[in-house]
Amino acid sequence: MRRIIVGAVVGLAFIVLLSLSPSLSSSLKIKLADLFSPLQTIAGNAFAPVGIVVKNIGRVIWAARINPRLEERVDYLTGELVRLREVEEENKALRALLEFKRKQPYTGVVARVIGRDLHHWNQSILINKGGADGVVKEAPVVSARGVVGKVIEVAPHLSRVLLIIDRTSGVGGVLQGSRQAGIVEGAGGTCVMKYLPRRLPISPGKIVLTSGLGRIYPPGLLIGTITSVSEQEFGLFKSADLEPATHFDRLEQVMVLQ
Repeated sequence: MRRIIVGAVVGLAFIVLLSLSPSLSSSLKIKLADLFSPLQTIAGNAFAPVGIVVKNIGRVIWAARINPRLEERVDYLTGELVRLREVEEENKALRALLEFKRKQPYTGVVARVIGRDLHHWNQSILINKGGADGVVKEAPVVSARGVVGKVIEVAPHLSRVLLIIDRTSGVGGVLQGSRQAGIVEGAGGTCVMKYLPRRLPISPGKIVLTSGLGRIYPPGLLIGTITSVSEQEFGLFKSADLEPATHFDRLEQVMVLQ
C-alpha cells in the first residue's frame, strides 16, 4: 500500500513538473503524461476518501455554527405562528360581533374582556370600556351568540358586568312560539327559567328570548335553549333548565348596548 501511495505521489509530482516546465516540448509532455496517467488514477482513488472526510468535517463545522441560528429562527417563527393564529381567532370573534351589531336595531360599544370572576357566588367579567366611552350602569351586554349580562359598576375606562349565570341575576324571558313569559335566573354556571305554568307543554330544545320586561334588556335577544323540564307534584308552576347561548368561559369580545 505504501508503494502505491509513493508511486502515485511521484507521478503527480512529475505531472506538475511537466505543466510548469516551459523547456519541454508539447509532444514530450503528452507522452510523459500518458506514461504516468495510471499513477495519477491510483493517486486519485487513494486520496478520494481523504477528500471526502475533509469535506464532511467542513460540513459538520458549518452545521455546528449555523444550527443555533436556525434553532433561534424556528423558535421565532413558531412564536409568530401562534401569535397570528391568536389574532385570526380574535378577528373572527370581532367580525361576528360586528355582524351581529349590523343586524340589530341597537347601537352599542364594542369592548374586550380583560378580567373574569367566575366563582360560584360572584360571576362577573371586567371589560375595557367605561363611562368615558358611553357605558352606563344597568346597560345590557351581549355577545355575538346571545345575552351576556348587565353593567353593575362603571369607571372612566373600565366596567364590571354581572353575568346572567350569576345567582343574583334575573332576566325576563319568553319561550319562542308559545310566547309564554317567565324569569330566567342564574344557577352558578347555567340558568333556570322559572314561573312557567304547570300545564304548559314544554320540550327540550325550545328557544328562550328576552321578553323586554324589566326595562333593562330589549326584547328578542337570545338567552339560550331549554335542556330539561322539572315540576313538583303540587304547585302552580314548573321550571326548566336552560343552556345559555353565550359560552362564558370563552368570552373575549362583547357589546354594551346603548
